[in-house]
Amino acid sequence: MKKQIIKKINSKIISGYFGDGKYYGFKKKKIISLVKIFVSNNLYAYGESLVGSYSPELYKINLKYISKLIEKKNPYEALKICKKIQNNKFFFYQGILKSIIASIEIALINLIAKIEDLNFPQTINKIYFENKLKKINTIKIYGSAGSILSSEKDIKKDIMKANQLGINILKIRININSKYKEKINILRNNTKDFAIDLISNSFEKNRNFKKLGQFLSYICKEKILWLEEVLNTEDLDNFFIIKKKYKLKYSYGENFNSKYDFLNLINYFKFNYINLDISHCPISDFVEIIKFMQKNKIRKKIIFHCWGSIINFYTSLELASIFNEFVYKVELPITNFTLNDKFLSSSYIKNSEFTLIENSKNFNNFYDKNNSSNKNLKKYSFSFD
Repeated sequence: MKKQIIKKINSKIISGYFGDGKYYGFKKKKIISLVKIFVSNNLYAYGESLVGSYSPELYKINLKYISKLIEKKNPYEALKICKKIQNNKFFFYQGILKSIIASIEIALINLIAKIEDLNFPQTINKIYFENKLKKINTIKIYGSAGSILSSEKDIKKDIMKANQLGINILKIRININSKYKEKINILRNNTKDFAIDLISNSFEKNRNFKKLGQFLSYICKEKILWLEEVLNTEDLDNFFIIKKKYKLKYSYGENFNSKYDFLNLINYFKFNYINLDISHCPISDFVEIIKFMQKNKIRKKIIFHCWGSIINFYTSLELASIFNEFVYKVELPITNFTLNDKFLSSSYIKNSEFTLIENSKNFNNFYDKNNSSNKNLKKYSFSFD
């Protein structure tokens, strides 16, 4: 391993047609930001960062800054540096730099796995848990589609696609200012179970407290698996009132990427589930969260948030395979996305369970061949109202 020195670190920005232009914040395409790390013998691996969808330009600039700290190191040394620099909480408590570290750590662990002829879960097990964890191959997932802008017809199409893929649990996004009861009726009558996401940190219109109260009074009568992102982070002090009044299971956290934030969601706010995105929260922080759960005997708390490319989703599956005690479900975006569609159609899923197949991880060739133009980055980045 000492001879495997990091030679080069590149950013790669790719795009694909997404959601038929019907998703809030996106136009016809969706941007994905990747890091590609090379070592001495021309081995390389990719990692992905969630924030690249919001500003690929900032991703590229800040990746160059962090890359200088780990170039000419071996992957193990680079991992330690990624952990050490986060001691500087002025820069790395949360935010874009931490999300970039998340992408770097995914790539570094994939590199170590290649060099040592291991798979990703085995590498995590070896580095952080002294090979004490047991791996499973079947992971509980749910289908994620249902744009907040979707019509009832669109929802029916999403359910049909989920069923074709072998998924009977679906999450959709709801605009509480719209006629949402029809959508809920469709879900109730055509899925085994379902969850609702209010995406209140993206969709400001869902911060209307009068409409929110009306929606919560209605949805309390339904048997939903969980309600996600019920409040904007600026309104989280109201969560205690909501939780007491409206007896539902709540999840939160996709905007956060610090272990401290997630521990607050667990300990202080006492959310039923935390939505953690491994392309946004570094693996080094994720490991600390897992160790906290082990110590405090907290089980089935994590719902992996995945809204990027296959690196994001497959890494989450691999982590769930060895942290099954702590992971409730993994999000599988089933929205039409040209970067993911081929993988999705070739996956083995039955009754909302995804079967991991050894040696099925061949992302490098796909991403190498994808030479999306870096023009129009601003045009296709996520945009808020």
